[in-house]
Amino acid sequence: MRPLFLIGLPGVGKSTIGRIVAERLGLRFVDTDLFVESRYHATISSMIGCCGIDKFRKRERVALLELLQVEDTLIATGGGLPTWEDNMDRMLAHGLVVYLRSPLDILTDRLYSVRATRPAVADKTRSEVRDYLERVSEKREPHYSRAQVVVPIGHLRTAEEERMAAEQVIEAIRQYMEKEDA
Repeated sequence: MRPLFLIGLPGVGKSTIGRIVAERLGLRFVDTDLFVESRYHATISSMIGCCGIDKFRKRERVALLELLQVEDTLIATGGGLPTWEDNMDRMLAHGLVVYLRSPLDILTDRLYSVRATRPAVADKTRSEVRDYLERVSEKREPHYSRAQVVVPIGHLRTAEEERMAAEQVIEAIRQYMEKEDA
């Protein structure tokens, strides 16, 4: 099976949902953020801090080019990865891209609650987190909307809500594959 890619804004649940979906489908799971950190022995924050966002995006792209070659893998991408150079074109050509879309109010709550672990919003107020998400969404939506599959994601406050979201993703993938096979 070609790789599956989960894309979406920060805090939408790509990693959380991705792990569940990968397990249910018997796929290997890779989070590109963790993959890049492991490969370069540094956190994303430190990479961006010392070398800048462009250098980080180049490293992220190298990781993507490697991961395009693996099969039976679900890849949760960093939120900006699909927007850099021709990354989205490559993902669409080599696998199935699933866009997890969530309302900004839900994302604001989720991202604000974990902001200490998210460098882009670590020092922001709730209102500033919302503004950040609006700006990022506006820039990324043209890229994200090219995904073959779009799945609306609601709250992920409980394990049950996470499981239900994963089931939605699996069902959307199945429907897409059936349509492709027809």
